[in-house]
Amino acid sequence: MAYTALYRVWRPQTFGDIIGQAHVTTTLQNALREGRLSHAYLFNGPRGTGKTSAAKVMAKAVNCEQPQDGEPCNQCAACQAITDGAVTDVLEIDAASNRGVEEIRDIRDKVKFAPSDVKYKVYIIDEVHMLTTEAFNALLKTLEEPPSHVLFILATTEPHKLPATIISRCQRFDFHRISLADTVSRLEMICQAQDVQVEKEALQLVAKKAEGGMRDALSLLDQAISYGGAAITLQTIIQITGTVSQTYFSTLAKLIAEQDVAQVMEQFDQVMAQGKDAEQFLQDFMFYYRDMLLAKTAPSLQEIVERAMIDEQFAHVATLYSVPVLYEVIETLSTALSQLKWSTYARVLVELTLVKLCQPQGRQANAAQSTQEESELVQTLAKRVRALEEKLTQLLASPGTKPAAAAAANEEGRVREPRRVASAIGSGGSRTPMNRVKEVARSVDEALTQRIKGSWSQILAEVKKVKIQYQAWIVSGQPVAANSDAVVVTFKSPIHCEKTMEPDLKGVVESTIQMVCGKPLALLSVMEDEWQSIEVQAGEAEPSGKQDEPDPLISEALKLVGEHLLEIKD
Repeated sequence: MAYTALYRVWRPQTFGDIIGQAHVTTTLQNALREGRLSHAYLFNGPRGTGKTSAAKVMAKAVNCEQPQDGEPCNQCAACQAITDGAVTDVLEIDAASNRGVEEIRDIRDKVKFAPSDVKYKVYIIDEVHMLTTEAFNALLKTLEEPPSHVLFILATTEPHKLPATIISRCQRFDFHRISLADTVSRLEMICQAQDVQVEKEALQLVAKKAEGGMRDALSLLDQAISYGGAAITLQTIIQITGTVSQTYFSTLAKLIAEQDVAQVMEQFDQVMAQGKDAEQFLQDFMFYYRDMLLAKTAPSLQEIVERAMIDEQFAHVATLYSVPVLYEVIETLSTALSQLKWSTYARVLVELTLVKLCQPQGRQANAAQSTQEESELVQTLAKRVRALEEKLTQLLASPGTKPAAAAAANEEGRVREPRRVASAIGSGGSRTPMNRVKEVARSVDEALTQRIKGSWSQILAEVKKVKIQYQAWIVSGQPVAANSDAVVVTFKSPIHCEKTMEPDLKGVVESTIQMVCGKPLALLSVMEDEWQSIEVQAGEAEPSGKQDEPDPLISEALKLVGEHLLEIKD
């Protein structure tokens, strides 16, 4: 006889065999005992948690000739025939391969016929979310008001894909992931029945890899029995799953805490030589640190005992890490995992991540040093402020010097405040060389300036064609002056001013100006306040130069007729 997989041999035959779903089985048993059956049920939850098994047990329970407290007897002809799949009135339909409207119409046409072998005709539609929209519409009326001898049980792993009109016509039961403790207990019972010797740590690792699915756990146990025979060890499970032992992670974490990069790389090379998957390695290592973090912050949490073995080595390594360092390590590993999906060289990325992990303490030391320096600077400034306040109090307390001191203080404030503002503006924003801006201010070409101002909207439109983000940065600028070499554009925002002087954006704007105006001009971005200051300085320099050299004709006329008879017009 052909071998039967463990998950098929140990499929639940009663509600009591279904592990970890007491909230579902208790409700169904009470409904069966009291005769309060619904016409449609919806079972949803993760894979391998017992949805289809519960549906088959339900089919047996409603058709059992001798039900026992809401459970099928599994002894009568109806129960045995349903278990063997020999009853034509209990149909299990895979919606993934029978998802069209024609298959559902066939069901709709046949439900009106009475069952031939048992009391209830039961339709179990697995992966019901795979049905098409037309198939759901064909099922709606039948699902809402089926004949009294028909029972629908829908099963799915993705209930959010079902139409609300389908969900509202069913009693919904949410199947949960099976806890590690329940999974291990079930596996131990099966191993005893199969006469297999297995280590407790091996079963814990199997349950961890199954992620709450009993079918996955049994498939993995079946594979382990084929590999290791009647004696299964932790090393057997590690070997067939490609995971890394906790002892190895403890050694690696200790080396990282000691910042021994050479040994860390050597340990990682050993894992890669065994053919381990880089992504699986990073994921397991991140969970190792996650267990360490929870062990330090919530030592009484039951999940810690299940996820990791809190042995002496694990506890010793945990003392080498502070909680802030664990935050940083877990964030670094999580970032690397997200990058690994798009990386061509997975091993190089993992090695880079491990090297980064070797220096969290150094970064913390630098941060602490920076914080200390900032604190010392604040204290120094506070002392200087107190000294100035004391001097000001003394000056104000002196009657003879009070007005002069106040006037001097006000005058100093008026003189120094604009300088501080100007220096703040000059240092905050642009990367523009101010000497070139001053040259433009001294030698403005009015005709060229007007031409650029008139063409500015066209220049913005051409920049937008290249990249709309570039146009968004330059659109708030206004051209104010130009000469044969450059054009000055002013901004109110220092962010826009600095951004427009970045090489890529600046090059696009300059090439656009050359294309529109026919002249190569360099872009000079400045703040409005800066340009106004430079413009004033240039204006003051021009008149002073003209006063030194008066017009000789005007001077001679003044000598002849005098100022009161002479009127000078431009």
